[in-house]
Amino acid sequence: MDERIAALAAANGWRYEVEGTPPALGAGLWEQVSGGVARDKVAGDGWETGTITGGERRASEVKQVGGFTVTTTVSVSTPVRSLRVGYLAMTLPRRLPHLVLDATSNGRELLQRPSRDQRLSLEGDFDRHFRLYAPSGYERDALYVFTPDLMALLIDETGDLDVEVRDDRLIVLRPGGFDLTDPATWARFERIRESVGRKAWSQTDLYRDDRATLTFERPGAVPDDGAGVVAEGGRRLRRRVPRMVWFGIAVAAAALVFAATVLTIVLTQVGRAFG
Repeated sequence: MDERIAALAAANGWRYEVEGTPPALGAGLWEQVSGGVARDKVAGDGWETGTITGGERRASEVKQVGGFTVTTTVSVSTPVRSLRVGYLAMTLPRRLPHLVLDATSNGRELLQRPSRDQRLSLEGDFDRHFRLYAPSGYERDALYVFTPDLMALLIDETGDLDVEVRDDRLIVLRPGGFDLTDPATWARFERIRESVGRKAWSQTDLYRDDRATLTFERPGAVPDDGAGVVAEGGRRLRRRVPRMVWFGIAVAAAALVFAATVLTIVLTQVGRAFG
């Protein structure tokens, strides 16, 4: 707990949590446990900020399979210092497709990198500032959200930060974290909310995913609840497999090959002994 941040929140009438859940996590177990832990969370009306670090996360899912109740639990524990990302999350009026703007100027790769085939080119010279990723089939939706005037504001106010649209949140991310004890950080947050946040709200207020509309117009389906519905294919970007996972697969494969080779040699020797 950072007492300075807690005192700042109390003085301004904001909510404070020592640790909690990062913003806009989906229902999937892996997403629930792999998103890290949000520490020193401060939240106001329509926004929250904090620092996402490593830590222990656990999530469970209960399903009825025939006459049985099956509970699946996933737990992930990582060193606190293995991850440190500051965020400012602003609420949007509707749920939107998963979109990511990877800033080219901060010299950092995204922690969860989207697959390269989801990269979308922006108009003008915006590609010099951000790499835009959108789910396959949602290219027009991405351009509907990230209009030239919104992109200009993003370059001016968040040009060194990564930006993610996930569900009904616009999340600004900074590798290494924000200094939440520095008044300049809060002044910047205010500018971002008043410019980027306000424009993003007005730009997305009427968004509608026609793919989801067609699905939910079927008999017995759940209608649009007023906050927007996004079809399953647009809810999350496909991610690239991290290098460490490929390394683990390679090590496991090498171990299997080695074990198979040893087994072959042993069986050959046994065959000769009893042949």
